[in-house]
Parts: sequence; structure tokens; C-alpha cells
Amino acid sequence: MSLLCATISAEPLSVASLANLNVSFTSVSSVAQIPASPVPAQVGYEAGNAFVLSVPETIQQHHWLVANGSIVAKDQPLVLLQGAGIHHFQMQFAAAKESFELAQSRYQHNKPLHSKGTIGAEMWSQISSQYFATKLKFEHMHHFMELLSPAPAQQGMLLSAPQAGIISYDATPTQVMEGEQLLALIPQTDIRLQLQLPLSVAADSNAVQLSHCQLAIERKAAIAHGGFVTAWSAAIPTECNLTLGQQLQATPLRQLAALQIPKQSVYSWGTGSRVLRHQGEQLIPTDVAIVGVNGDNYLVQPEPTLQHSEVLSESVAAAKGMLLGLGGE
Repeated sequence: MSLLCATISAEPLSVASLANLNVSFTSVSSVAQIPASPVPAQVGYEAGNAFVLSVPETIQQHHWLVANGSIVAKDQPLVLLQGAGIHHFQMQFAAAKESFELAQSRYQHNKPLHSKGTIGAEMWSQISSQYFATKLKFEHMHHFMELLSPAPAQQGMLLSAPQAGIISYDATPTQVMEGEQLLALIPQTDIRLQLQLPLSVAADSNAVQLSHCQLAIERKAAIAHGGFVTAWSAAIPTECNLTLGQQLQATPLRQLAALQIPKQSVYSWGTGSRVLRHQGEQLIPTDVAIVGVNGDNYLVQPEPTLQHSEVLSESVAAAKGMLLGLGGE
């Protein structure tokens, strides 16, 4: 069969020879992207992009005022803090404030004396060290205290959001130990899709297709793990209707110029594939190289003669039979 195909492969076919058959043509279209096989993906954020808030004192009791994963505004009350720990922190803060104010007064009083050489370097060093140490402690506690407001009816303190974002917290622990994370706030512009791209498509994948939207791929790791590289999409807009932590299938889109042709237009010829290009009153056999699939269409390498043309898309098998000298259906 291959030898027979080779001997008559260049012969065109007249459109008139298909007069007794149902004949239709489909325009060849150009595509700039081709879909790869779907890959697992998850809605998340890159480490370091979240604002993490830890507690300076053990909190024995806390009641969340907003649901985990909610979008919160700056200064919005998030959680009610109760128990001895929060009262202890208030006393520590008052003591730190008093110590800082005393050290600051002493520092400001002795600074001009040091400039005049009235006090020695050793004493000035002690005064300066005490001032900066108390200032650092006070400011560290002050950042947390600024977020608190009294809730006398509940015998506790309300903690408000230091910035807008999506709140994330561990709802399981009954108490939060000193220095542990209480919550994280993720800016909405940092919510992205994380996906694992196979090395075979990673280099030319520039976007990802979801059921409701398409996202550009902004970053790809330069290190592979088990044949895959980690990639991050652009920020996810609200119209994509995705939830933080959601797992889904996503289709990488490869940046690869190709022509789109109906599957039924392609027929095997020897060891390759062909289509019948419509030109005037003739059908010209034209070689194609398939590079992908898109639904009911094949994606083929660009061929100048196929650009802005149309190909036979009905009675293709009968036309192939005529090319082989077997007659039509």
C-alpha cells in the first residue's frame, strides 16, 4: 500500500468527480495556543505573601467572629480574646510603656550632657542601651496592642484586622501559646493557582484553562521534582469563582502556532497524514503533521498552502478511495 500511495500521491482530484457524493468543506483556522493534558492544581498563595500575626502571650480562650477563608476589611473585628493571658499582656504592656518613657526621659536629658563631655562614655553607653532596649520591647508590644479594643461585656479584648485580605486560621486548638501564629491574612491579589507542569510542556506553557476562566502563568520554577516543575498563575479574579484551598484539574495552554483542521478531514497516507485542500475545481492532497488534539479537531504544523484555505470535511474516505483507484462509495 505504501508503494501504491507513493506512485499516485501527487495526483489532484477534481471536485466534479465527487458529484454523486455529499461534499462539504471546512475553513482552516489558525491557533496560537494548544491545550495539553489536564494537570492537578490547587488554589493557594506563595509562602511569604501572607501577613502572619503571632501572639505575644498565651491566649487561653478565643472566639472567632468571622468564618475561616472570609474576605475581611482593615480594622474589622476578627476574634475575641479572653482569659488570664490577655489581661497579663495588658499589664506587661503598661509596664513596658512606663519603662520606655522613663528611659526616654533619661536619654533625652543626658544627650546634651554627653555632647558637652559632662558624663563619661561608659555611663552614656548604659543610658543608650537601656533606652533602645526598652524602646524595642515597647514598640514590639505596641504593634499588637494597637489591634486591640476593650470588650468589657465579654471580659476580654477584640482583635481587629491590621490589613484587608482573606483570613486563614487553625480552628482546632483551644489555646494559642506564646509566639504561636494566631492567624494569617492573604491579600486577594496574591491568591493564585499552583500547578505541577510536566517537563515536556513546561517550557512553552504560558496560560492555564479552567472551566470558567483562563489565567496567565506568571512564574515557573527552574528546578524540577520528579519530572514536574511548580508553576503559579496570575492573581485569580472573582469571576473564576474559586475558593482558597480548592483542588481541581487545569489544562495548560502551550504557546505553539498551529492550524486547526476537523478530524474527519485527515486521512492516512503511507506513513503520514494528509488532507484534501480545496483549490478552484480541484482537491489537492496536502501533507500535514499532527501536533495535538482540540476536541473534534486536529492541530497541525503551519503549512503555507493551508493558510486561509478550506479542506474537504465530508466523503473524505470516498475521495481517498478514488485517489487509490478504488472508485467512490
